[in-house]
Amino acid sequence: MAPHAPHPRRLLRLLAAGLLALPAAVALPLGTAQADAPTATVYQAENGTLDGVSVGTSVSGYQGAGYVEGFDDPGDSLTITVPDSPGGLYSLSVHYAGPYGDKKANVLVNGDGVGEVSLPATTTWSDAAVGKVLLKAGGNTVTISNDWGWYLIDSISLTPAPARPPHKVTGELTDPRATPEAKSLMKYLTAHYGKDILSGQQDAAHEQWLEGKVGKAPAVEGLDMMDYSPSRVERGTVGTDTDNAIAWDRRGGITAFVWHWNAPAGLIDQPGKEWWRGFYTDATTFDVQAALADPASADHKLLLRDIDAIAVQLRRLQDAGIPVLWRPLHEAEGGWFWWGAKGPGPAKALYRLVHDRLTEVDGIHNLIWQWNSVDPAWYPGDDVVDMVTADSYPPAGDHGPVALTYDKELALTGDTKPAALSEVGTVPDPDLLRAYRADWSYFVTWAGYEQDAAANSLDFLKRVYADPYVITLDELGDFKHGTGGGAGACTAAYRVTNDWGSGFTADVTVKAGSSALTGWKVTWRFAGDQKVTNSWNATARQSGAAVTATNAGHNGSLPAAGTTSFGFQGSYRGPNQAPTLACTAG
Repeated sequence: MAPHAPHPRRLLRLLAAGLLALPAAVALPLGTAQADAPTATVYQAENGTLDGVSVGTSVSGYQGAGYVEGFDDPGDSLTITVPDSPGGLYSLSVHYAGPYGDKKANVLVNGDGVGEVSLPATTTWSDAAVGKVLLKAGGNTVTISNDWGWYLIDSISLTPAPARPPHKVTGELTDPRATPEAKSLMKYLTAHYGKDILSGQQDAAHEQWLEGKVGKAPAVEGLDMMDYSPSRVERGTVGTDTDNAIAWDRRGGITAFVWHWNAPAGLIDQPGKEWWRGFYTDATTFDVQAALADPASADHKLLLRDIDAIAVQLRRLQDAGIPVLWRPLHEAEGGWFWWGAKGPGPAKALYRLVHDRLTEVDGIHNLIWQWNSVDPAWYPGDDVVDMVTADSYPPAGDHGPVALTYDKELALTGDTKPAALSEVGTVPDPDLLRAYRADWSYFVTWAGYEQDAAANSLDFLKRVYADPYVITLDELGDFKHGTGGGAGACTAAYRVTNDWGSGFTADVTVKAGSSALTGWKVTWRFAGDQKVTNSWNATARQSGAAVTATNAGHNGSLPAAGTTSFGFQGSYRGPNQAPTLACTAG
């Protein structure tokens, strides 16, 4: 998001009465996807609880006794009860018809939001894959609520989800001349990917508020190049976030930058469309498509001028040895910013122009390049993207894992690049992140949402920042020089020392890598229902199947190649398979 109102919703209102329903003679043939999935359990929509919607039968080809239609007003919803579930992760699919164009719906499980499902326009009954949802043992509810309305829901199906395969992330940067610090940060992020999540907060002043209230500082500080945009500077703005980044780096934190790029020209500058809102589509007449199409034009030259102006600030950071998580042209596919107003083609072309200008002309190589999108049509290409990111602003108090969006992010790259939550309104619950295996690299809470009790209560933020799954500033280590928990920082070996059928004891040996450690953390995930009942020489915390063990006061410091050990007692039923351990410096 940005210093702007919540994302606009393109809510379609069909005002002509004749467009509100299909003629009874229209028949939509039944899709076959459900028949091809013998393990799926199908639940008919017409048997659910209806709120503001109704059962229809005029469109043939449906299953059961009818389908549910409407979803034209905010709050309209369908809730389907799933009885007697064994619990666990399931793949959810919606059988629907979309005769009124592309639509979207919100999906909730047991009242908690899990994300948004796209329902593409279709003239047949079709299936839309929602993604993975977490069911508890016993009864559950699945709710489909109006987002961008007018669609027909016939049924939902639930299929036990397979385990997530290992990530294919390598940690290699696309810039062959990347600085050592940028390479080290990327290796750090890769080493932690899927094992924990880095905490983050947008804006230096808001970070200070959060730290004062929570008692811990985030690992990532989000900052903005906005006030360095030439069309703002010429109107008197003075940027300070480069200095804030230098100060944050001195504290040992990771820096992330977005750029609210004030349009180079064509600022309307009228009430409601003031010059300082010039990054919005509706506040400028600047035509990015025309500027890109004519390299000899004045507007094209202004694009280059602006990029070079930002390069001055990035060079200051590069000279200071500061790597930057760099996210230009964010939220392009929304269209509310001028760089996305002309569709995916110009947006991708501009991204490549920014990339090539900064790297090839301006000599900027301290960047980890991020693309901020979920739509494949907008993705600029693997050769210019190091990480993919998404912005998430669910309803206040919804601390879901954003798992549906996470799966879409992985699909953009074939799971070869890390995915991060570059902006959130409500912080995801670490327990849900683990349960859904939504392995976001980090999250950054947008400025102001950390102080909004409806979005994130202070008690919840304290719980998040105390969770062993969440990395805070004091746990980062030296991520710029390969000793901050990256590959080789330490290793851990697991050995069962006694097993009596329903319980066991285990010993874990921790060994430092080529550098000394001042602290360590060992994490693993049990494959069965093992439970840690007590531990010694380490503090072990368990949430679901995930366990995190941190050093005791007397054994955290280890010399290079030095070793220590800790142990624990556990209980179990069924198999007692040894887990795979991950060790990081802390």
